[in-house]
Amino acid sequence: MKLGLWGWFLVMHKLDLQAMLPHRKPMSMISEVLSYDEQQLEALSLIEATNPLLQDGGRFPGFATLELLAQASGLFLGLNMDGDATPGAIVSVRNMKIFKHSLAIDKPFHTQTNFLGGSGDAAMFQGSVYQDRALVCEATLTVSQFNERESDA
Repeated sequence: MKLGLWGWFLVMHKLDLQAMLPHRKPMSMISEVLSYDEQQLEALSLIEATNPLLQDGGRFPGFATLELLAQASGLFLGLNMDGDATPGAIVSVRNMKIFKHSLAIDKPFHTQTNFLGGSGDAAMFQGSVYQDRALVCEATLTVSQFNERESDA
């Protein structure tokens, strides 16, 4: 597993997810990185009852699983591109399929994202989200990291 200097630091000190993503609770939804290498990342998510995306009496909408894919992909970039946590955005989404309209939050979500190519400027991923081993969502997305100072210009 090629980690780079930043990756080794995180492994030695358990992954500090808040240092890797600009999100904070309750929008920081990746609870644990289960595994990663230079091609993929697998993560576990526990959705908090205070999450602002909840609808329908506290259920997590199926379309919001795209944010789980985006956060897992952002973590992949941070771990494999030797960079600091930087803000980013979903640039495009293709072939998204949602298999459940809404989901209970009492069970964790398992997210897998596979790097298809690119860099921190723009990278493409194919990902899937599962709950209780059932496929909830799959999509191909392009994410881009940007410098906050550049975005203010």
